Amino acid sequence: MRRVDVYYPLIGKGGYVDDYEFKGKYAYFVRSPYAHARILRIDATDAVNRGALIFTGKDMAFRAVQSGEREGAGLNTSLLAINKALYVGQPVALVIADDPYQAADLAELVQVDYEPLEPVPNIDVALQNKVLVFEELKSNIVKEQTFEYGKVENRGERSIELNLYWSRSSGNPIEPYGAIVIPQEDSLLIISNQQAGNFVSNELQKALGVKVIHKNARQGGSFGAKFSLVRYLSVLGAAALKYRVPIKWIETRSEHLQASNSSGPERKFKITAYYSSNGKVNAIDVHAWEDVGAAIDSGQPFKANAVLTGPYKIPNARYTATLVATNKNPPGAFRGAGTPPQEWALERLMDAISDDLGMDRAEVRKVNLIDTFPYDSGFAYIDSGNPRGLLELAFSRKDIFAMRDKNTGVGLAISNDSETPSGSETVKLRIRNGKVVVGLGFGPEGQGNEHTAVYLTSRLLSIPIEDVTYEILDNTEISLSFGPGGSRMSAYTMGAVLGAVEELKAKLRRKAETILRESVTYKDGYFVGEKSGQKIKITQFEGEEVQFTYTLQGKYRYNTYPFACDLAVVRIEDGKIKPIKHVVYVDPGTPIDEELVKEQVMGGTAIGISIALYERYIYDDNGNLLTTSLADYGLPTAADLPEIEVHIVPSPSQVTPNGVKGVGELPVGVAAAAVVSAIEDVIKRRITKVPVELEDILS
Repeated sequence: MRRVDVYYPLIGKGGYVDDYEFKGKYAYFVRSPYAHARILRIDATDAVNRGALIFTGKDMAFRAVQSGEREGAGLNTSLLAINKALYVGQPVALVIADDPYQAADLAELVQVDYEPLEPVPNIDVALQNKVLVFEELKSNIVKEQTFEYGKVENRGERSIELNLYWSRSSGNPIEPYGAIVIPQEDSLLIISNQQAGNFVSNELQKALGVKVIHKNARQGGSFGAKFSLVRYLSVLGAAALKYRVPIKWIETRSEHLQASNSSGPERKFKITAYYSSNGKVNAIDVHAWEDVGAAIDSGQPFKANAVLTGPYKIPNARYTATLVATNKNPPGAFRGAGTPPQEWALERLMDAISDDLGMDRAEVRKVNLIDTFPYDSGFAYIDSGNPRGLLELAFSRKDIFAMRDKNTGVGLAISNDSETPSGSETVKLRIRNGKVVVGLGFGPEGQGNEHTAVYLTSRLLSIPIEDVTYEILDNTEISLSFGPGGSRMSAYTMGAVLGAVEELKAKLRRKAETILRESVTYKDGYFVGEKSGQKIKITQFEGEEVQFTYTLQGKYRYNTYPFACDLAVVRIEDGKIKPIKHVVYVDPGTPIDEELVKEQVMGGTAIGISIALYERYIYDDNGNLLTTSLADYGLPTAADLPEIEVHIVPSPSQVTPNGVKGVGELPVGVAAAAVVSAIEDVIKRRITKVPVELEDILS
């Protein structure tokens, strides 16, 4: 159905940060030109003499705060460099002036004396421990943990070892970071495009020691990227409180690429598998080295443990995650927050086993796929699905396989994803001006969550969708709201709206019975007197409201596991790889709105294709970022992407309201795997890293 949440953005009234009226000062960050350097002195005398306000790391009364359930960057370390700069672009000082241009000019007058140090540009150099990013830790391995299920040993007739690499990429939302911070008498007002702003405001309150009121601007895209804005908000907030002035800051595109603390994972794998001659995999041992940049922690590699064996029934599995510090921009969270590399790597493994045994790639998958549900692996409870059915549908596409020729390959991949983490979500329903207003506690990202809430309210109340609208509420009105993250919104929106609708009907039924002095029934938006037949429309109860919090808690952290099976078709001509067709068979549980599901699958699939072929951050040996524009980074245009065909094949969840599942993050890893498989189908050589560089492989 037609979306109800896009009209105002389309006519230029979307409520982005820049749409808010502002009177105050503007901020500009002075950033390190070095990947690794001691800061000997910061002299801002000239800038101050010309009217600048200066804020440095030594001004920050910072309290470290753990980030809780999300995988993104948090407040466990200071954003501002104090004694040492740890990556190119790290903020060293904040310059505050009367307009953004003056702030940028005055920033050039801030003199910073550096003592350059030898950089640690990548995992391999870091593991030598010759130079340390954090001297106090005495190692560049900042964290390591092993998980084992069953007993991994040499089980089976054969074994194989793969060394793989997934490069760093990021969401690159159309709107970069933006914030307005205003000190008030006893609090700090923040207007920003922070993801999960109402939830994150609790962390900011702890870090800054003052009440924070957060108003959610339209985000202009996120999918995890804007979780990391909280690090900048902590600095802007502290500066505003120190100088008692309102401050506005809008990030530039180059700043976002260089230092947003929001990229996805960069991961090296060593995977060993033990299997039988019939293709049955008996055990896998996965070691993942995660480049966490200049950070002391990251949740992304540990989320991958929830999809360790993916859609396969592999009885023995071990997963070791090693977090390695380097002199790079720390990652945050990006669509999937750590699972797409694991899903891609697992499919690389299945293809390698197929090739080793001389078996059809679909057949090896069929031998190993989960075939009875529910399935409890010891780390994941997968309540429903039909991966074999999806595989059979994909394999039945004779038209796709007929496209094969000497330059055209067809690739196959299948996966699931850990989605809908345990937690809660709150909504409010109000009757105002003859409409039911759905109150949501998060900023719009673009996925259609507001549309979903309006549509569900309309459907569950049996009233026209024109009689329902939505509003975005701050953390003083809805504090228990996390919003999008972990593909959680289908389940949480369904549960919260369903509960709120029932409470609203129950509350208003009592009032209707008092007015009509008889029992009433509810039908199609009206309370109807059982004897008189008199009607009262639900939207006549002006000013009435209810609030409902839906909570979901599973055996493990993630509650739903959607499945997808992809077919990718690529053509190689003149030394270039061109994706020409991509087909997805997806199980999203019971879809709320099929068109929205298809939008999400197309978007995630496009990202997976792009990661396989185009997108990546490139650093030189000195830790300098070379991809400082979207053109250098490799962000594709529509012309670079194929036609994407999506087929919805539901297997309703048994643990969520109405059987819904999350689906936003699933498409990325499986799409990348299918594309790589298709390239191998043409060149007949094994591919071990993305994005695929054809020249390197063929040379």
